[in-house]
Formats: sequence, C-alpha cells, structure tokens
Amino acid sequence: MGLSAAAFLAACGGGGGGGSKPGPSSSLPPIAGNLSVAQWPLYIDRSHGTFPTILAFQKEFGIKVNYQEIINDNLEWFAKLYPQLSAGQDTSWDLMCVADWVIHRFDLGSWIEPLHWDALPTANANMLPAFRDPVYDPNNAHSVPWQGGTTGIAYNPKLTGRKLTAFADLWDPKLAGHVGMMTEMVDSMSLTLLMLGVEPQQATLDDAKRAQQKLLEQRNAGIVRKYYGQDYIDALSTGDIWASMAWSGDVFYHKYVVGDDLEFVVPDEGGMIWASADAIPNLAAHPADAHAFMDFYFRPEIAVQVTDWVLYMTPVKGVQELMAQKAQDAKQTATKKYYETLSQSPMLFPPANLADANLHEYKAYSEDEFQRYEDLFQQVLES
Repeated sequence: MGLSAAAFLAACGGGGGGGSKPGPSSSLPPIAGNLSVAQWPLYIDRSHGTFPTILAFQKEFGIKVNYQEIINDNLEWFAKLYPQLSAGQDTSWDLMCVADWVIHRFDLGSWIEPLHWDALPTANANMLPAFRDPVYDPNNAHSVPWQGGTTGIAYNPKLTGRKLTAFADLWDPKLAGHVGMMTEMVDSMSLTLLMLGVEPQQATLDDAKRAQQKLLEQRNAGIVRKYYGQDYIDALSTGDIWASMAWSGDVFYHKYVVGDDLEFVVPDEGGMIWASADAIPNLAAHPADAHAFMDFYFRPEIAVQVTDWVLYMTPVKGVQELMAQKAQDAKQTATKKYYETLSQSPMLFPPANLADANLHEYKAYSEDEFQRYEDLFQQVLES
C-alpha cells in the first residue's frame, strides 16, 4: 500500500475537527465546465462502452466529465491520496466515492470539503431517510450517498456442489484453496463477530481478538485462496474461487446481467449494511461542478438507470416505484419477473426495520478502537 494502517490512523487522528457545517451555495465558484470523478468499477450505468447518464449530465450542464474507475480498495485509495492531502495539495480529483467509514476518517483529518446543501436541492428533497444524518457523517455535512449495499457471501453452486447459507461455510475444509476473503477489515471482522454471536456495534476488544483467531484458523488451514479488494468478483466469475465474502451489487450484476452461475446470501448469522458516498477532496479545482453532479444523480429518473445497471441499494426516493413500473410495462414474462424480483428485493430497497432482513450496522469506532482492530486484522493478512 505504501502507507501502513498505523500511519493511516495516525494521520487521520491528527488533523482535528470534522463536523463542519455546510455553507451557502453563493460561496461556490461558478461552474467551470470540467469534473474529475474517481469511482469503483461497475458502479454506474453503461451502454456500448459509454455511460448514458454521464452523457446526459454533460449535455445538460456543459461539463466535461473525466470519470475513472480507479478505486479497488479503500485503504489503498487513501494511501494514494495521502501525500497530496498531507502536504495541503490538490489531489487532481474533484469527487471521489469511498466507503462510509472512510468518509469518517477523511473528515477526522479535515481532508474533505464541507458541502453546500443549498446547491443540492434535489438530493435534499429525494434522499431516503435511511441515508440521512448517518453516524459516519452527521447531517451529511461532507458527503452525499451514492449507493448502499450489503456484505454477505457469494458462491457458485456448480463448483461448491451444495448451497451455502452461513458465513461459517467459508471455513469448510472441502472448499480449501477456493475461498475468497476481503482485505476490508470492517467487513471481515464484522461478519466474523456475527458468526461468533457478537453484535458488531457492541463488540469489545476481547471479542475482536476472538474474531482474529477465527480468521487465523481459516487462513492457517489453507482454506483461503486470497484476500481481495473488489477484484474478488473477477475470481468468482472465472471460477478461480468457488465462494467468497461479497458485496451484493457485484453479485447481482454478474448473476442477472452477465449470466454467471452465482448466488448471493445474507448469512444465517447476519449481514452488514453499508453506504458508499461522494465527497470532495480538499482544494478540489471544480467544487461547483461536483455539486451539480451529485445533485443530478438524485433525480429518480436518473437514479433508476444506475440502479437498474449496478443493482446496488439506491439512496433515492422514487426509484422503487419506477422499478415496479418497469415490471408493469414489461411485455415479456421473463423481463416482468426480473423487475418484479428487483423491485421487491430488500437488497435494493431495505425494510425500515433492518432486523427484518437480518442486516446489521457497523460499529462506530473510536480512533483507538479502529487502530487496535486494524492491527489485529493486519496480522491475518500477513502470510
């Protein structure tokens, strides 16, 4: 990574503040006509090598978008930006999309700009309640949710030879050498804690140590083929691994769009619900363009195009109804069934009570807790 986890945490902890309040849009400069966006792969609609909603945005606003699918792992991305951020330099990115817990840490370092919410009227009107005022960014002061999702398990039933229903199934010796696990500490430790019967938000350091021992047991038994970033989905798709920790939207896309023989499961022990969010790095050159982009994607008719393609959880009110309308309008039985399934899926539209979908939220780590958890997990990743 070029930056140790300890250095990452020390850097985040030393910057002060966070908690800045949004300022008025009048303080934003005029739209410049250029925007650079750093994003994860497969996280926006596309057609024949283009991004239709970006083309629509460019046409309406006259803003040229440099959209790069360059993020694969949250800590790696932080390490990439760290030299410029710590030196008080422009990173060359106007907008980036990172995990909720990373938003929190960027904020603690005072390395993301406060948002101007009166420049985000559509986002303010259409953001679903589940995504408002999150623990990781109170009052959405520094970030706008892009998509949500769940962390669970995925597998190819033709290769495993049986259904997998529990996170503990990833410890099965019969799958030795064919299991993928994640480099993301918060996901790996949280699911392991659930397997041990511990609610992640209530976990103690002793619980974290027990989770580490369970992960070491799995690794030392030769069950894990590799620890992955988002590239786990490629290994699943090609059959290099038979089962893995997984993010819901990746698997839904490969199952329903690509046609891979994959299944996604919220484990019997429970899964994690999360959000990835857009934020503006400090000293970004085009903040007004970034605000226009974020607000544009809270139009339901735009957001449904993204949801229809990426198959992750939308933060936008009205998308579920538009998806249900697609089912009603479909002329072919298979298409109708497809959209009916999607419009009713708790993986895209979670219930108000997360317990009904067996979903859990991440622990709100203190800096000391996060460093201790990360130190424990880094020992798992060491070969």
